[in-house]
Amino acid sequence: MDEAEVRNQIGGTVMGAVVQAGTIDQVMLYQQPQVDVVPVPRQLPAVVRDFAGRDTELAALDGILSPDGVVVESMVVAVDGTAGVGKTSLVVWWARRVEQRFPDGTLFVNLRGYGPSAPVEAGLVLASFLQALGIAEDRVPADPDVQGALYRSLLAGRRVLVVLDNAASAEQVRLLLPATAGCAVIVTSRAVLTGLVVIDSARRLPLDLFRPEEAVRLATRVIGPDRVAAEPAAVVELVRLCARLPLAVRVAASRVAARPHTAVADVVADLVDEHEGLDALSATGDDRSAVRTVFDWSYTRLSAEHARTFRRLGLHPGAEFGVHAVAALTGLDRKTASRHLEVLADLHLVEPVARGRYRLHDLLHAYAADRARVDDSAEDRAEAVTAVVGWYARTALEADRWIFAAHPSPDLGLAHAPEPMGLADRGQALTWLIAEHITLEAVQQQAGGHGAHREMMAVALAMRFLVFRSRALWPARRRAESRGIDAARACGDRQVEAVLLLRRGDTLQKMGEWDASDTDLHTALVLTKELEDQALYGRVLACLGHNRVLQERFADAEPYYRRALPLVRGLSSIYFEANAHGNLALITTRLGRHREALDHAERELVLRRTIGVAEGIAYALHNVAAARQGLGQHRAAIDLCQQALALFRTEAGGERYVAITLDTLATSLQRVGEHDSAARCLAEAVTILTDLDDPHADMLRGRLSQEGQPPTDPHA
Repeated sequence: MDEAEVRNQIGGTVMGAVVQAGTIDQVMLYQQPQVDVVPVPRQLPAVVRDFAGRDTELAALDGILSPDGVVVESMVVAVDGTAGVGKTSLVVWWARRVEQRFPDGTLFVNLRGYGPSAPVEAGLVLASFLQALGIAEDRVPADPDVQGALYRSLLAGRRVLVVLDNAASAEQVRLLLPATAGCAVIVTSRAVLTGLVVIDSARRLPLDLFRPEEAVRLATRVIGPDRVAAEPAAVVELVRLCARLPLAVRVAASRVAARPHTAVADVVADLVDEHEGLDALSATGDDRSAVRTVFDWSYTRLSAEHARTFRRLGLHPGAEFGVHAVAALTGLDRKTASRHLEVLADLHLVEPVARGRYRLHDLLHAYAADRARVDDSAEDRAEAVTAVVGWYARTALEADRWIFAAHPSPDLGLAHAPEPMGLADRGQALTWLIAEHITLEAVQQQAGGHGAHREMMAVALAMRFLVFRSRALWPARRRAESRGIDAARACGDRQVEAVLLLRRGDTLQKMGEWDASDTDLHTALVLTKELEDQALYGRVLACLGHNRVLQERFADAEPYYRRALPLVRGLSSIYFEANAHGNLALITTRLGRHREALDHAERELVLRRTIGVAEGIAYALHNVAAARQGLGQHRAAIDLCQQALALFRTEAGGERYVAITLDTLATSLQRVGEHDSAARCLAEAVTILTDLDDPHADMLRGRLSQEGQPPTDPHA
């Protein structure tokens, strides 16, 4: 991708000038324009097929609604029960029934409190919910407490149902609770969330095993009423053997349904014969023993190839996966892998969640991993893990190259790994990274456990896209880069270590951690000097300069760009040289050296026009305008601002740049006496910045209120 497909991120804004990024890692993908009307969020997943039973619990959930279907006060219900008891199925089924009584939306998240990957942080969930409620991604606050306050404010006066599935603890969900009448929250967890009950006045709804008649009803839905009517006693025995655990009943009944020409009694006899002592185990009420028995029975009846695929799923680092990942994990071609997953889905051993994507219940994930430990050699397991980790690493780097084609990450020599997923374009690459970023964290950790240092570094390099997303995701990028730095040091790859130090310095800079950023960047300087990599050395210097520009320490920033400029001049990508001139134009403008600023801005403009990116040209035009304004050349500045505005307005997500340019334009319009036009510019800028929650809106509002008084211009 060339620079036409990226945009600079303003890490901080100085009114009257565009702050340009110091490195390519401070460029931002095109943002979608804000819309005034957002669709009502309806995030509930599909209900399970053949839902049955739970009449008492459904009635209890109905009880939180008034007769007219309204939640009179903020209500929290905590549904708890053992794994496989059907908490999610119950809650989603109920929520689907009543979601129209919540006209302002239904929000849903799987908090991953139990399963192969780490629990989801509340800040990530809040960021996602805020966007669903209409907050543009670049306006989501970074601090979880601030996110929570905004979230509660947005829900005030609304009627929204929030489903928080698979929570690990009360602390994980507390920030996600509304504080307004009309909203309801349903939380599911294996644990009894006493903290929610005691502190947050939640109603507890414990979920036990199915009652016998409920278990038979579910089996009937799956097996079919005719076969059940023909052998009712055998069906009763089947559900008894499953200890009335819903997940076990569903899996066992699915296996019976798959043998339509065999008597139910014969299937039950097979189950009993193959597992001696089953009656005693089931009589104890130990649902874990029952579910293990049912899983064993279903597993042993899979064909050898389907059983192998199922075992491999237990080695996958995450709870969800796509067909391409399963193909890499199993060594199968994509079509065969897809057919295998369809067979496993028909038997309820995996659950479809979207086209080409599946989920494995955490009990089944643990069972599959255990079968792999028992039935496969250590070498086979290691080979499968190496393959899937390598596939994710290669695909992540492939996606990264689509997004940053002009500035690719270092080659890590991963050609031995399975072929990456074929990504057609930048949009598909970004979509894949967004969908997989939680799994990629788990992949990186799994790679670390197997000493796969290059795969760890690959994931770290590819995670730079996260800084284009909500601020709540930036810590995930920092964690990934930190692991990548450790991996680079472990295998002695100093080049990648230097690149990742630069990347993490950029991440820390965006998070406002100036000292920590400087520490990483100075370490990177030492490394790049030892490596005699002048281009990378120059990029690090520019990033150090940008750290100071963002803090408006312009005199401190200048020496870094002065040193960087000759080092980045002549690179294959002239972006870095243009960027250095642009920042020097900004710095010298702010320091009052307008002739010098004009020289840098005009050099930048030539380079930007060579690159041919409309927005980059607009940056340079604005810098030239700011310099000419400083020289008192206001008519020229007005014309240049108008050219820049015309370009900025064509770019999605360019609202902030439009506001900055309008501010500059208003100043020159004032100087030439066109006060009405200046007022209109300021009014538009105030509107834009207010919508963006930018504090500079107040400053411009003050200027607008004084617009009737022509300013004194020393150059007039």
